[in-house]
Amino acid sequence: MERLSLKGTPFPFGLSFIPTAALAPVARTTSDAAVALVEACISLDASFAFVPADAPWADAAMEAFAEADLAPLWAMSGPLWQVIESRGAMDGLRATLTHPEEIGGELDAGLDALVREAARGVRLGARAVVLAEDLAGTSGPLVAPDFAIAELLPRYERIVRTAHALGVPAIFHSDGDIRPLLPAIGRAGFVAVHAGGGLGLDGLERLFWAAREEGIAMVGGLLTSELGNAARAEALGSSIGILAHTGGLLVADDGGITTAEEVANLLTALAAARDT
Repeated sequence: MERLSLKGTPFPFGLSFIPTAALAPVARTTSDAAVALVEACISLDASFAFVPADAPWADAAMEAFAEADLAPLWAMSGPLWQVIESRGAMDGLRATLTHPEEIGGELDAGLDALVREAARGVRLGARAVVLAEDLAGTSGPLVAPDFAIAELLPRYERIVRTAHALGVPAIFHSDGDIRPLLPAIGRAGFVAVHAGGGLGLDGLERLFWAAREEGIAMVGGLLTSELGNAARAEALGSSIGILAHTGGLLVADDGGITTAEEVANLLTALAAARDT
């Protein structure tokens, strides 16, 4: 990925949004979230991991990552859902259709804080900034693509420009099929998308190739939906390994893992991917 130098053999691998307790199969302790995340990365020979900017242990994790020579990616929640939920979920979603400019104005109120938080993460040693905003899910778009393209992504470009000015790339996270948004994601300056949640393998591959056509890398691939047992995990890993070797994919979980069993099967998937 442009301007994100990562070690990894035979390809870089990382962790995204995994609860600390679920890391038990790959960490000696889960009582300290920052230590557990670093231990998990070392155990898995991972190159990078997301550090949630709003976690109370975020600053400690950034220091621990630097000591371990690992790449922390500073993951921040976008402002959209806070704005929507402040109106009540249904009314807020309706307003994105009926009063999109008004919602856009409310988003502006939270952007200054996000810009400052992005800069803080880079000062703490972040190797990339991740902006997480779920715009789609398993059943399709959560907001109209036209709203996302007109009101969201141009505003998020401020965060991207801040990251770039400080010398690091920006990554956009969303669950679901975000193919209609990829051109706008690219125009905003994001170099990669972290995706896969809510998609099956076929959907993930379609998204991968669509992103590749736009010159956008993908972070993810190891789908939680396929980590229910070792056989499915191994088959998934083999498929993802092939994609990884084509270029443009940084292998990681999709952000949906919640259990230690899924992490154990992630080990199987990762081994298969690395053996491909």
